[in-house]
Amino acid sequence: MTHEELYQSAVKFIAQRIDSPAHAWPRFGRDIALVEEDGPAGSLLFSCHTDASMSNPLGIVHGGVTASLVDTCMGVTCSAQCERAATPTVSMTLNYARPVPLDAEVRVRARTVRVGASSGQMSAEVFLAARPDEILVTASGIYAIRR
Repeated sequence: MTHEELYQSAVKFIAQRIDSPAHAWPRFGRDIALVEEDGPAGSLLFSCHTDASMSNPLGIVHGGVTASLVDTCMGVTCSAQCERAATPTVSMTLNYARPVPLDAEVRVRARTVRVGASSGQMSAEVFLAARPDEILVTASGIYAIRR
């Protein structure tokens, strides 16, 4: 699937999620957005603005908030890649290299590593929009594909 095809598939998937009555964080159109770009095949770029509601006692973004953000981005990428309504998380690993600051514009690049018959393997990197070469968090995940 080309980058443009993946992007258009993600747009359709996100439109369905926006209409969902579920109020889980992060919500598209409010907390997170798909960024239009001419990126590498199999990848999508997402944007999120961090704020004080995401803080841990150290004054940085809580690791659980970051995990939820990354999981959502990798899950959407997998769903768009295999054109399925949902791809539940099977497993996910995060590595926190640097703190994610509050009141910052962060980006998540989710990449397709492999999509098979029953699962998709994704990876992701979190970085500041202003410093794309400085990786804050890396992640990998396996997502179930129900055919």
